[in-house]
Amino acid sequence: MSHARTAAALATLVTLLSASAASGQSSRRMEFQLTGRAGHNPAGSALAVTLEYLDPSAVDARLADSRALPVSVTLRNTSTQTVSFDYEGVRLVLGGDDVLRPVAPAAVSAEFRKMKQKQLPGYLQSLSQFLATQSSAFQPRALESALSQRQIRSGSLAPGDSRTGLVYFISPPTFSATTFNGVMLLDVEGHAPQMLATRKIGVETKAPEQPGFTARLWTLWTTYLSSTPPAFNKSYALIIGIGKYHHMPPLASPALDVRKMKAYLEAQGFDEVVTLLDEQVTLGAFRRPQLYLQGKMQADDRFLFYYSGHGTTDGTGMATRGFLPLADETDDGRHARSIAMLDLVKWLKGLATQHLLVVLDSCFSGLAVDGTEMKAGTIRQPNPKVDAEALNRMSRGPARYLLMAGTGGQQSFGGEQWNGSLFTDELIAGLRRDADLYKDHIVTARELYVWLRPAVEKAARLANRELTPLFLDLGPGGSSRGEFVFVQ
Repeated sequence: MSHARTAAALATLVTLLSASAASGQSSRRMEFQLTGRAGHNPAGSALAVTLEYLDPSAVDARLADSRALPVSVTLRNTSTQTVSFDYEGVRLVLGGDDVLRPVAPAAVSAEFRKMKQKQLPGYLQSLSQFLATQSSAFQPRALESALSQRQIRSGSLAPGDSRTGLVYFISPPTFSATTFNGVMLLDVEGHAPQMLATRKIGVETKAPEQPGFTARLWTLWTTYLSSTPPAFNKSYALIIGIGKYHHMPPLASPALDVRKMKAYLEAQGFDEVVTLLDEQVTLGAFRRPQLYLQGKMQADDRFLFYYSGHGTTDGTGMATRGFLPLADETDDGRHARSIAMLDLVKWLKGLATQHLLVVLDSCFSGLAVDGTEMKAGTIRQPNPKVDAEALNRMSRGPARYLLMAGTGGQQSFGGEQWNGSLFTDELIAGLRRDADLYKDHIVTARELYVWLRPAVEKAARLANRELTPLFLDLGPGGSSRGEFVFVQ
């Protein structure tokens, strides 16, 4: 690869990682917490991490247009256990497959010298090498020394200790912006990996000091239910919204729906919310967050999956099937770049987490049937003022539910009056305010559906349309005894 192409590739990589192309910023800052992995760091150990991608020239002007990729890292031990950190144990994973290992400042300096020599005509390269041995201004160790002073140091961190510095990587010469799916992971030895935000994939993480959902729920729980703690740990969400397609009519609602849902879940105190939007939602980009979250979640965690976009059908087989087309789906009717609704539900049902809520806001979403339908009129929600213990037991059991915007023959729709889709607007209105039937500031999934179905049906009739939300129990044989809960 020529120097010009290498520089262009790095510039594109920095842009893909930066906060906004329009803002002119050349960095992106994230805060998150890494938990210790069994067999490495003690159980319960945790590192609060502040990470920022930097433009190479911001670190040292001599690195402009080089393939150096510096990352600023601040580590703080928030646990009561001593936590180990090894510079050599850091990995930056691009696209899910391309693993970048940290390099020493000497390697960055060597890369700089190679780049400069390639810029010179052949007859000047020998002169450049001669000057480098004669003049202190060209000494390679000057750059190496400057970079070494800013490198983060390995070692143990006692409880409350912190350290800050740079980790240096060399971007791959084969990097291509056209094939990069936006997936980027930070893998620190001894800790669970963390997906990083890029311009293609949003990753919002709860700051270590910010109260999480469980902490917010606990206050209400002890007031209205019992002194038994809720059986929830961390809360994760994957939000997909596609309104811009290569070969399908555009939709205005998904971008608005995703923005509202993301803001709501962050306010709830979800630990991590991953978002994919519009053209970024290809099959490859979709699979990576799936695998990442699948490997990260534990049985006592909660997971919410949300989708807003087109839904299509195929009636050529024994039964009509539903599909969620991705951004690059073709117009040949083969569904080669679509997710079969049944396959999606199958994957979700296979997750380890016992607290699951799937929300599909698409046309024909009722075709995602692989569970036991729950009729709104038959749902009996215990009144906490009368039977708090029954609700407490229900809330602590497994909870795996699927909520669909409409039946298998209905089309979801939206407009300006709902600032997105009708279904999602009513859904969030219920969660924020209207679905708290017993005024205890806790909204269960069943409680939500009891309110949501008539609310959506009424709003649809006022728009001279029909839309009937469905609610399914995804537990084996419809056996979910617990609740997926929200707080107000």
